[in-house]
Amino acid sequence: MNIIRSVHDVYSVDAENLTVGGHVAHLNEYINGFRMHAAVPWHTVEDIYIPINIKEKHHWALAILSFSERCIFLYDSYESSGHYSAVLDVIKKLAAIIPLCLEHCDFYVNKEIHVEHHPRYKDKDSSDMFDVLFQKSLPQQSSGSLDCGVYMVTYAECLSYDHKILANAFDPNALRTRYAALLWDYGTRKQDVNAHRDVEAPLRPPRQSRITSVIEVFDV
Repeated sequence: MNIIRSVHDVYSVDAENLTVGGHVAHLNEYINGFRMHAAVPWHTVEDIYIPINIKEKHHWALAILSFSERCIFLYDSYESSGHYSAVLDVIKKLAAIIPLCLEHCDFYVNKEIHVEHHPRYKDKDSSDMFDVLFQKSLPQQSSGSLDCGVYMVTYAECLSYDHKILANAFDPNALRTRYAALLWDYGTRKQDVNAHRDVEAPLRPPRQSRITSVIEVFDV
């Protein structure tokens, strides 16, 4: 998002400034898979999960960039009228810059999205912003709490395993304990093989995630 902000600062309606001075090059490296731990180009996946930091609110939310729907789904653990405008201001920068960069990277060609025929693209210009859809009926953090990060991670985990996010309340303390245990296990395995970087760490054995409720999450 820091890169998105810097690109947005030099962006103009005609998009000329995006290619001046290499402003867009750094972001394109992410799209082409050169700067992510998984090293996977965006055109090889269906969605991109992006943790969003709203600095003004000291808050984290989850944005899911959907290529098939040409939109950004936003999962936020705190809803209020004053909060909404600050979040939307950040997301609009993402929604404005990403379409321009995708065009610049030949993303649609690589993804085999025929924009002139695709129902979500054919009536849009390549420079049009992605739609932003705020998801409703999500588990919400308590007012004044600092639980936004653990809520965001749990949203991402549920969605990545095709589980629905139920409207019940999360138990943030239980979730913190679980994620701490997972990180400890990951760090231990990394230390065992003397891995200094994430790409050197051993892959975690395949697992199935069984989520019996939004409070209980078991690894089996």
